Amino acid sequence: MELFTYETFSAKSNALSFETAGKIYSELVGLVEIGGPELQEYWSDFLHAAVTYATRRASWLLLSREQKVATDDQRTAEHDAVLYSIAVIRGVAAQQGLPLDWYYRLIFDNVQERKRVGDFACYVAYIYGVNAR
Repeated sequence: MELFTYETFSAKSNALSFETAGKIYSELVGLVEIGGPELQEYWSDFLHAAVTYATRRASWLLLSREQKVATDDQRTAEHDAVLYSIAVIRGVAAQQGLPLDWYYRLIFDNVQERKRVGDFACYVAYIYGVNAR
């Protein structure tokens, strides 16, 4: 069994750091409060997608090869839901004239966007997980 640490992750190229994710998260929470009911509804959709995806992603390293093959399509669909929901938030924020610099810090570049948004979903799930005690 391989053991992992935060340092294992943070050594990866363009890894979204906990500190950066926390700043983006705090900024987003503030924008959601300003954005009103419409943005709050889309934020709720993102939260549900993030927690669902993070649960599957966290278990990924515990699965056998066969289990990974059997669940890969579902994991991809859950990741796509996270990407879609964050894109909707970005779009609504843009329509409302709210700042979007959080989004550009999050995606970093088009190559890393999918990985970093997935990382962010895991950080958000962590925040909700530790607050649920």
